[in-house]
Amino acid sequence: MLSIEELFAIRLYHGYIPQILLAEAIFTYCLRRREEFAKRLMSALPIYLVLSVVLPNFIAHYASGWFSLTIFALSLLLCRFLFENGWTDILFCCVFAQLTQNLSYNLENLIYLPLVGRISTGGWLAISLGSMIFVYAVSAFVFYRRVREEVSFHLDGRLVFPIAIVSMLFVYVMQYLFQVYGIDQIWVSRPPLIVCCLFGLSLQMGLLAYKDEQEEKEKLEYFLQQANRQFEMSRANVDLLNMKAHDLKHYIRRVKELSGSAKELGEMEDVVREYEKSVRCGNGTLDVLLTDKQYICRTNGIDLTMMIDGSELDFMAPSDLVSLFSNALDNAIECELKEEEKWRSIAVKVFRKGTFLTIHVENYCSTRFEIRDGLPLTTKEDNGLHGFGMKSMRYVAEKYNGSLSCGMRENTFVLNVLLPVS
Repeated sequence: MLSIEELFAIRLYHGYIPQILLAEAIFTYCLRRREEFAKRLMSALPIYLVLSVVLPNFIAHYASGWFSLTIFALSLLLCRFLFENGWTDILFCCVFAQLTQNLSYNLENLIYLPLVGRISTGGWLAISLGSMIFVYAVSAFVFYRRVREEVSFHLDGRLVFPIAIVSMLFVYVMQYLFQVYGIDQIWVSRPPLIVCCLFGLSLQMGLLAYKDEQEEKEKLEYFLQQANRQFEMSRANVDLLNMKAHDLKHYIRRVKELSGSAKELGEMEDVVREYEKSVRCGNGTLDVLLTDKQYICRTNGIDLTMMIDGSELDFMAPSDLVSLFSNALDNAIECELKEEEKWRSIAVKVFRKGTFLTIHVENYCSTRFEIRDGLPLTTKEDNGLHGFGMKSMRYVAEKYNGSLSCGMRENTFVLNVLLPVS
């Protein structure tokens, strides 16, 4: 039976408490705090500290190997009490803290073990603090380059939980076995452990990268759906207006025959005939889309020239054609509307050379764009979905094993999509 003194005894292993608390404070800083966070912390922290001393002592009296794991489990409950985020986010941050603490511990021993017996307690403390400050600072810098404050990570629990279990097995079970067999006092055991910690932290960062990639893919898919929905509406409108224009042309001709007001009715007929000029490029999807864009350009005084053999694009899905050409022309039109009317011009060419098909779009542009990652940065303040037009175009190009490039040539913005064709 444990005595009160043994139950509340502070042991060397309890040094893990401030280390893991500090690491978790760093990596949970980005989580959403619950209301009255300070009161919750002031009331829960003393309870956590007492339990982190008593529970490990009690468990260690009956079974060894659970000391640090018990402290870590209690810290998870503390974080759950303090933050609104779900278990997945909390576990992700705490595992990052756990691996960081273990990396610091192993680096400390890498430096300290060769000096055992030749260094004072003060020297050992300096090595311990120095290792902890260095590792914690570097890990925090890497972590917060990818993370914003006050976030929900939206990570896939099917990935977070297995990594958490494996990391806990590594950190606690392996550490316990090393202590049981005295391996932890051998210097050569530290480099492999450091490599394992770095690998675990890399996996954690990989989860963030995977999450970002999935979110961008979802935005791209949403953007493509919106573009196709807009195209379907445009196609319905164009079809309806063409039918009305056709009927109106015949009506005007009939009225001219009956009334003799040839001049006024002739002007009306010219207007209808001008609108009725639909694009015929050899691809039904492009015909509708380009007719719509041609009308917008004509209305806004933009000179649009096209040299397109639509039959060369039959291998592409209609939705991909819509995304590619609609985004390219919408961006060009938006740019031209900012220019003086005398300079407004857009040119579109589709031509084949050997085994490659080139889609070339250029427009007058007096504004210089900053190019990053091969794409121009959006100039719009609300960039939640802005910039995804160019990304969706590159996504379509890469889908067909092609490439997209763009840049400025004097006062002209040039976009090229290169697609391999058989």
